[in-house]
Amino acid sequence: MHLRSLRALTLAFLLVFLCATLATAFGIYFATLRTIDHMVAQRIESASLQVAPQGEKPRISRIGQRIGLATQDRDTGDLGFILFDHGRQVAGNVRVSRALPSGLSRVDRADRITGLSRGKVLVRDLGDGLRLAVIAETEPFDDYNAARTRIYIVGFGSIIAIALTAATTFALIIRRRIVDMRRTVDAIFDGDMSQRVPVDGSGTAFDRQAESFNRMLDRIGTLMEEMGHVTNGVAHELRTPLARLRNRLSLLAQDPRATDVRDGIEAAQAEADRLLGLFAALLRIAEVESGARRANFATVDLTALVKEGVEALEPAIEETGHPITVSVLERVTVVGDDQLLMQMVVNLVENVLQHTPPGTGINIGLQGNETGAVLSVADNGPGIAAEDRATALDRFGRLSRGGNGGGHGFGLPLVASIARLHGGTLELADAKPGLLVRVLLPRCGA
Repeated sequence: MHLRSLRALTLAFLLVFLCATLATAFGIYFATLRTIDHMVAQRIESASLQVAPQGEKPRISRIGQRIGLATQDRDTGDLGFILFDHGRQVAGNVRVSRALPSGLSRVDRADRITGLSRGKVLVRDLGDGLRLAVIAETEPFDDYNAARTRIYIVGFGSIIAIALTAATTFALIIRRRIVDMRRTVDAIFDGDMSQRVPVDGSGTAFDRQAESFNRMLDRIGTLMEEMGHVTNGVAHELRTPLARLRNRLSLLAQDPRATDVRDGIEAAQAEADRLLGLFAALLRIAEVESGARRANFATVDLTALVKEGVEALEPAIEETGHPITVSVLERVTVVGDDQLLMQMVVNLVENVLQHTPPGTGINIGLQGNETGAVLSVADNGPGIAAEDRATALDRFGRLSRGGNGGGHGFGLPLVASIARLHGGTLELADAKPGLLVRVLLPRCGA
């Protein structure tokens, strides 16, 4: 599991915490059992040596007397004593139902010792056929081990439940913050520069981070606005003298004295027209990317719009000799600006007319489903190499290929800007042969 997502990190933390808690619980449980067993073993060994000291010649009467005194003593009164003579019990305060092995072993309910549920027994060989068994309980009361297990389950289970709740709550808080930031970024990416990450005024680290992020967005927005003003100002300021220059060139071309230089004047006039078109495209892209046109969004019949755009371009299509087919089999609607969407269709077709040789076939397709609409324009011309497609989407990104080489490099970038404004994307692919341009628009209905 790659620890790259919030869910993975949370699950990894919970898994580590769960393993550590369970290991601690089992460790404490078994350590407690071992400690109790060790203490009981020490106690019955001490009691056994008290009744029959090491190295003393064993005598049944003396040991029996000491057993009687031990059972009456407050410290050893809860212990069980049995003295065996060649396997026969001759003294003691308890009885067992089986032969006990020498050394330290366990006893339980199966041994039918009255009042004992679980314990330990130490059997010592005293010599002369005598054996002394001392029995002690390892549970202070019946079924104490089961009760202790329940205590551990409840205690450590509560710790795990609290940790799970805390981790889940923490993950939800972090996820909410991440979702808020992602929504803001998505809105800004779609062109709405007014969106900001919500701030609740709590002064927490998350709140301070959101405030810093919003200040960054404010600064970026200011810089973009200033840059846009400069670009628009330059475009507007230059369009007016260029228009005057174009008009004066038109007047000069009509002057009879300019017959010898009329070709040069017309070429200069064409260059002025190209510059005017370039500035118009710059202003159009700036308008689209500002997101201001989003206020005019409404339901648009994209099927009818595509057919209308093709009809409007029929004179240019016939003039350049580009056969065109429209593969639109269903009614597709999107939410958007009808004028911009019309310009998108026109730009896509004009891009083929300007950059492919006469006779190049054009196919326009439109499909819709529950999640989006796909508008495709394919041709069987020279196409665009894969390494040049990014350049084709850049402003001023003009490529040297077939066709008349016209345009100013803003056709596809403008289409990409319109697609982004509508929450969509523009893709360039290989039509085998030729170029395939796909525009994917969301929020589509059929």
